[in-house]
Amino acid sequence: MDYIDLKKLSEMLEPPTANSSDSEDDLPKSSLVQLCRSKTGKDTTILTTESIKKTEEKIQKKIEVLQSEEEKAKNIWQDEEIVAAPEAIDVVSDTRIRPEYDVKYQQFVGTEDAFLQMGPKTPLTSSCEAMVIEVKMPGDRMPGICTDITEDAVDIRSPKYRLHVPFPHNVHKQMSKASWNSSTNTLTITVFLKREYDDINF
Repeated sequence: MDYIDLKKLSEMLEPPTANSSDSEDDLPKSSLVQLCRSKTGKDTTILTTESIKKTEEKIQKKIEVLQSEEEKAKNIWQDEEIVAAPEAIDVVSDTRIRPEYDVKYQQFVGTEDAFLQMGPKTPLTSSCEAMVIEVKMPGDRMPGICTDITEDAVDIRSPKYRLHVPFPHNVHKQMSKASWNSSTNTLTITVFLKREYDDINF
């Protein structure tokens, strides 16, 4: 004889009164999950409102964790993999404005690369010969700008701005060039890369 049979027997011996109720509200509220024995002998779980709410919160937290992991997996690299290049003391202590700049890679493509695809070049940056740095310097003029290019960095100074950009690879400083666009107040610097495996990539 199980719990359900005992409950039915007690209802037969003692008829229900007006205050009695067969609803689930009569179940004890202290336990979040209550177990009872069914006729098949298996455990049946009866969930209360509080247990359902806590289960939904756990599921929501798991979904948020999975979404954050999925977004991290889509990134090209993680934040901990980025190593900031150390800057000189005079660059850090300089009070001039650091202008906005954009870095692009440039590749010189011939007919055999564009149409015949006979060359060893690929769309990767390893097959690019030059790097172009575009610096936006609104309010400045060309006579007041000083550009110093070394093998591993470029340093730009003006009365209003100061910018120091380290290169990811060494460059041929003798082949570097700079141009000024007076209509957009943009300084464009082109440097040619000098890497260890350039003989293989080109």
